[in-house]
Amino acid sequence: MSLLLGLAAASFVMAMAVFPGGYDPALRMMSSLGRTEIRLVEYPWSFYFFVAGMLFSACGVVLCAHNARLSAWGAWLNAVGLVAIALAPENNGQILHGACCTIAAIGGLAMFVRWFREEESRRYRGVWAALLVIPFASLIAGLVCHALKLTAFAPWVPLSQKALILSFAAWLLSLDLRGVGKGARAFAAICLLVPVALALSLFARPDGPSLEDVLAEAGDADEEESVTALPVAGDELSGLAWLEWVTGPLSADEEREFWNIGGSQHGIFAKRYNIAFAGYAAAAIGMRGDGQVRTRVGKVLGNCLSRMIRRDVWAYSQSRDYWGDKPWAPDPCYRENVMYTGHLLHLLALYEYFTGDRRYHCNGGGWDFEWKDGRKVHYDVEKLIAVTVRQMRKGPNGGVSCEPGLMFFPCNCHPHVALSIFRRLGYGNWSADAARWEKWAIAHYLSPSFGGGALNMVYHVRGNFMYPRGQSGLDGWSALWYEAWASDRRLAVALWRRARQNLDWAWLESCGDKPEGAGCCDPQPVPPSVAAVFLAAAARACSDAETAERLERAVDMRYLRREGGMLSLDLDRRWRIGATAMRLISLAESNGSRFRALSRCKP
Repeated sequence: MSLLLGLAAASFVMAMAVFPGGYDPALRMMSSLGRTEIRLVEYPWSFYFFVAGMLFSACGVVLCAHNARLSAWGAWLNAVGLVAIALAPENNGQILHGACCTIAAIGGLAMFVRWFREEESRRYRGVWAALLVIPFASLIAGLVCHALKLTAFAPWVPLSQKALILSFAAWLLSLDLRGVGKGARAFAAICLLVPVALALSLFARPDGPSLEDVLAEAGDADEEESVTALPVAGDELSGLAWLEWVTGPLSADEEREFWNIGGSQHGIFAKRYNIAFAGYAAAAIGMRGDGQVRTRVGKVLGNCLSRMIRRDVWAYSQSRDYWGDKPWAPDPCYRENVMYTGHLLHLLALYEYFTGDRRYHCNGGGWDFEWKDGRKVHYDVEKLIAVTVRQMRKGPNGGVSCEPGLMFFPCNCHPHVALSIFRRLGYGNWSADAARWEKWAIAHYLSPSFGGGALNMVYHVRGNFMYPRGQSGLDGWSALWYEAWASDRRLAVALWRRARQNLDWAWLESCGDKPEGAGCCDPQPVPPSVAAVFLAAAARACSDAETAERLERAVDMRYLRREGGMLSLDLDRRWRIGATAMRLISLAESNGSRFRALSRCKP
């Protein structure tokens, strides 16, 4: 029975580690001291798995101690410590967590001392003493050296801790299996090897392809694409008229109809994305336009910036589960949150590029983030650049997190596109920062273990864990904006070709406007119509007109509307603005617009 309890504990802990989202002790937990915010945490099941695994471990320890006649009070102390760790994890305070670990360790030590004194075989005593004392001594030495600032906490301390836990579990198992036949021992060994092998396969995480490997996949792709730029006319002007209208001042009813979207603003249909995409679409049209068109584009970008700095767009960042209780609150840009700051910086770069207006840049300009209680945080472009680049340079890989501890590839494309535009405008050179992130991202995000797309969806920074699942819509978002700043365009083309291999054409051409495929492997489902327009824009940017046209036809047949001299997609309000914008980007690209040309420095 204790063997079965041990296997159950191992299974639940493994499920905790590999379940989409991963276990992150820095998040709030479902316990008496904290709770999981189900509305904000998409998949909190890993927390429940962790608690269940610890409970099974505690039961297994008590039963094994009883069978092997070990110290009863030591076993119960160890079990109490394990249960306390489950209910009071690290995010509730390192002192409390450390106290729980100490209780469990004292109990385990009492069990071992009792056994060591009564064990007759010197061989067994010597072997297990060595296997338990060595990792224990290593753990203590690591903690002392870390306290004295001689060494870093990781990887020495975590590895020693895990080695000690595994050695302790193996010792208990060996005691529990005494007196049983060789067949039972072999079965137990196999049962233990399976989760260990799975853990090694999932967490070894060898680096993926290098930049050179991905370039080799690009084949005949051009590093600098040559496209024919056509005059802005027809549907592009109609689309620009719609963008001017929908981003500008609206009546109360129109405002509710178009912008009452996103709810808590934590979803992928939040206002910040729809606002940003509208600005990007205007820029895509304007880069081939005459003076009059560029003036209209500047107006749209100004409208987008005015909306972007409204409190209702960034207020989500002030919740307790994000950064509302941090010392820098109510600043929504100070740390992480690149899913907002990256788009804001991108829009600011486009605005200055098209208008020449430096009102947001510095020298008394800028804007205020004002909170409900009257607190204000002043920003300008130079401050936003400094805050963003500081995080790139201080972080482990050159990226900036979106949500607390979560790092997405597409969100990190937008600050690099913005910085490349500011570089063209003569404000600085951040190419080394882009190169650092690009090298790491290519080696880690490509080829998700569980398929679904070409890129792993998200990287958990604190747990050093990559969500091993992709999504085609995210691939489209990524390839489109990566093409704009990649060190070599062929890298983006190779990424797109990987993404194209994963397209589910039956799903995409069904072109529904309701989210589909929600489940454990797709935590952020989008309608196929929305995924299609993202993919079409990426296909255009990466010179795949055939795929783009097929996707565009499927969407246009059901949703494209031309009314009152304006063009848009008639979709649900959550997706309408952003999807229309992406369709306009695809249209502009078919006529010769390229964001890469906009952000590349002149020779």
